[in-house]
Amino acid sequence: MSNPQHPAESELPDHPNLGDRVVQDDGEYMLVSLVGVPGSKAKGLLLRRMSRSSRSPYGLECLGHHLLLADGKWYASRIVGGDGEHAKKTTTGIFQTELDALVNLWASRRSPGLALMV
Repeated sequence: MSNPQHPAESELPDHPNLGDRVVQDDGEYMLVSLVGVPGSKAKGLLLRRMSRSSRSPYGLECLGHHLLLADGKWYASRIVGGDGEHAKKTTTGIFQTELDALVNLWASRRSPGLALMV
């Protein structure tokens, strides 16, 4: 009886193995945790699915991130993108809690900016 062969994760170029790191996913956008990822300063990323290309081999575009500041507050940054007035601009926010940073980053996925709070 032979065992079915499954390709290794590195041989599956369609999607990176995000496993249980996905915090939110609406089918177009994903909020992914980077907690415990060696070498990562950010604690999470806001990603958008898109067509695979040489610039985006996994079909994911990074639109933003959040991280913990030395003073205990949370910083979130969002690249607005698009072709209009806000193209390639960034917006940032400083938040009291990680949850506030996450909620604002997630909510910003369909709007041009973060709700700035301290």
